Amino acid sequence: MSALNWAVVAGTDEPARAEWTRAALEARESGEPGESGVAEPRFVAWSAVLSSEAEFRAGELVFVERLYPRNAENPVGGHRARYEELRVALRQLEAAVTKAGATLAVAVEPMLLALDRRRLDAFLRLNGFPVLESDDSLTDDGILRPRFAGSDEWLIDGSWTHLFLHRTRTGHEVRHGPGRRVPGARESADLTGLLADDGIHTVASLLRVYLSGTHYDIRFAVLDGKATHAAGVIRGQAVAREWYGGRRRELEAFLERFGDERWQRLVSLAERTAAHFPGIRSLGVDLAVDNHESEFVFGVDPFGAFLPGLVSGLPNPTDDRRSLSVRAAVLRSPASRS
Repeated sequence: MSALNWAVVAGTDEPARAEWTRAALEARESGEPGESGVAEPRFVAWSAVLSSEAEFRAGELVFVERLYPRNAENPVGGHRARYEELRVALRQLEAAVTKAGATLAVAVEPMLLALDRRRLDAFLRLNGFPVLESDDSLTDDGILRPRFAGSDEWLIDGSWTHLFLHRTRTGHEVRHGPGRRVPGARESADLTGLLADDGIHTVASLLRVYLSGTHYDIRFAVLDGKATHAAGVIRGQAVAREWYGGRRRELEAFLERFGDERWQRLVSLAERTAAHFPGIRSLGVDLAVDNHESEFVFGVDPFGAFLPGLVSGLPNPTDDRRSLSVRAAVLRSPASRS
């Protein structure tokens, strides 16, 4: 049984390179006796793909990271252009991988669908999923987010408000730091108009579920169709990824407050959502949940759920197997069959 041969396409300065390397080590350490496990990752630069110089190997499993790393100083700028650049780059990558006899771990079409906010919302709504409806009247706790963006790239978001520096095409700078009041309808409307060229739009207001002293969304990692990891997401705070490790107090608080029946409903919603994106083995699904009985699909991330170092998996696990980080779990499944 040979070790899993795989590659990751990423920018030269992409932080996820180090995360994939750690995941490979974690996957090897968790392997069963007699398994060859997971080889060290081989990295292919996006620049090589764009210049048609990238080389892939027959039988290799190819994972994809973002074309551009996240930029904390300006996570919301120019999404329309960035989306189009990614679309072209993914087509080039797909052709190169196919020609070499390798396999993409993430199918291109579902990935593009997940990253196109307008198409995504329309697609989910058409298939019967609860999605926040657009609303012309914005209340003080309204959500403002870009159309072409990952699910956690935002401008103004609920009760915890943080607007990053954003230079618009008009030359204006918009700043809104944490701790300031949530903007009113007029201020939000002004911002929407100012940033319209970058595809910013408003969606309906929602008072997010209140757990362990703050407001949360619930983020799931769905691997091979099953929700395997979960954590609460505080939208208005920039939190290091290591924050996701350890016991999830907000999930325990959710179970104590709402019970297992509603929790299983969230799990089912995340898994049903992932089933509509075939060809993506590791999908991040974010649910916006209120304090009563409503939950909505808020975002779908084809790059995964970014929940590393998770010590305990979902509440009330069905078995006592060691819980791996999402990236390590993504690698363990094909490695066990190789």
